[in-house]
Amino acid sequence: METRRRVFVTGAGGQLGGYLIEALVRNGDEPRGLGAHAGPGVDVVVDIADESAVERAVAEMRPRLVIHAAAYTDVDGCERDPDRAMLINADGARNVARAARASGAWLLAVSTDFVFPGTGGAPYDEEASPDPISVYGRSKLAGEEAVLGEDDGFAVARTAWVYGGAGKHFPRTVLTVLRDRGVMEVVDDEVGSPSFAGDLAEALVALSARQPAGTFHLTNEGSTSRHQFAVAVAEAAGLDPSLVRPTTTPEFLARYPLPAKRPQNSTLVNRRAAELGVTLRPWREATMEYVPRLAAELGMTT
Repeated sequence: METRRRVFVTGAGGQLGGYLIEALVRNGDEPRGLGAHAGPGVDVVVDIADESAVERAVAEMRPRLVIHAAAYTDVDGCERDPDRAMLINADGARNVARAARASGAWLLAVSTDFVFPGTGGAPYDEEASPDPISVYGRSKLAGEEAVLGEDDGFAVARTAWVYGGAGKHFPRTVLTVLRDRGVMEVVDDEVGSPSFAGDLAEALVALSARQPAGTFHLTNEGSTSRHQFAVAVAEAAGLDPSLVRPTTTPEFLARYPLPAKRPQNSTLVNRRAAELGVTLRPWREATMEYVPRLAAELGMTT
């Protein structure tokens, strides 16, 4: 009797994808990675915007489960190139969902807190009405709708402020700036739920074992401001937290204009997954564990 699940992971070469592959292996599954470019963890190179190529890849793999983690996550890049954002985040999600349904696989797609406006109503639970204020948020919401519209037995897991791994992410930026410049300013009026990609991957694997339907929220527990998150990162790296100075979004944007709007408070609350026994530890605990490893990687004393 087969006990190992064959799992197809899109975005396998990305920030979350690497952690997902590792978590699936620890779970006794048989992951196969799809990516836009060759690299570690990528078994098949496919552009998810190519519907026929995605369908062939999934059909050949014959997975029991597909975890769709591929996305165009550059928020400002999406604002500058909305066609690309929709092609990858909306059309790509639809292509993966159609291929999964055609192959008989269950699909879990990863989405974002940016589907919410952040102008009131936080913390948002799974029943809150989305109303994105950026192209990125709109493209991801369209992707959610495509996935659940393709099969109402599929699931979407929204997360937020994901960090960890080799790519660009907030704690890496904080430590790099402090190392190179000595001080930095971070906005104190943007609030959300920092989520360590390793914890998120474990939660996604746990949720996939239950194969529930609908929308879920998965973030490390609690919320904080960008400034307080940066302070926690500095503290975890053994640096003077006073080097991280608070500022406001209007003050920051006056000096460093950005094309995309960010939600002011996009804190997510996990209700539905928690009812199934799937939770993530507090964000500060995850940060304090991960950041010393990152600091060592960057050659900083901890």
